[in-house]
Amino acid sequence: MSIAVYVIDTSYLVELFGYGRFSDKTASRAVRVRFAAANRAGGRFFVPLPCLFELGNHIADVKHDGLREQLAGKLLNTVQESLKTRKPWTITPTGAPEDILPSLLERFVPLAANQKIGLVDSFTLNEALRLKQSLRQYRARIHIWTNDRALKRNEPDAELKPFHW
Repeated sequence: MSIAVYVIDTSYLVELFGYGRFSDKTASRAVRVRFAAANRAGGRFFVPLPCLFELGNHIADVKHDGLREQLAGKLLNTVQESLKTRKPWTITPTGAPEDILPSLLERFVPLAANQKIGLVDSFTLNEALRLKQSLRQYRARIHIWTNDRALKRNEPDAELKPFHW
């Protein structure tokens, strides 16, 4: 039996949080439905730390003070719960920079040069590939949930019905 693993990119996090100028109401609903269905089916979710940083930057750009505070609080609560229980997701990486950065930057150079994939997306891909290797005994299917088509094309296991908006 295989398990489904989802590495959640910033674009999906924005829709899960569903806010402001960076969010699309239709996409937000669809992403939440996908998340709930995958969760019910036993899917496991991983969020790369740099994606949380990007989400935090988007939250800081929200113009409305009250909404910005509400979203920052929601991010805080979600991260605290995730760190305690690994629900709704596991935050990665789990390692020292000297163990993570060399291979990340080696992957980044050709991705940036040939596919215009940035460092955070390279990190997301690296995490997906790391999970594919570390969970191989479970025959895990590793997907990257992203609206970025270039990043999606590089996911370890092609998703049957990817969602882009």
